[in-house]
Amino acid sequence: MAVVPLSSLSKGTYAHIDSIRPQAIFGGLDDLVGRRLADLGFSNGMPLMVVAVGAFGKGPLAVRLGNQSQFALRAPEAAKIMCRVVTEHF
Repeated sequence: MAVVPLSSLSKGTYAHIDSIRPQAIFGGLDDLVGRRLADLGFSNGMPLMVVAVGAFGKGPLAVRLGNQSQFALRAPEAAKIMCRVVTEHF
């Protein structure tokens, strides 16, 4: 099962979070952004569903976590979150 960035997933896709990876675009704030995502619940093994994707597959993604929390993420933040696509739903 391949690991792909959350930013590459389409609406309606179910996945489990594999890891949060560094993103150069955040520079010196990268660790802080990663910690903030983890604090919000974006942690290893957490199931999620992509609820919506911005126009042309870019822009903000709306994501619902397995704990029923829902967030909108900018594309660079979503690119930090590595996922494994799954077929079972939560």
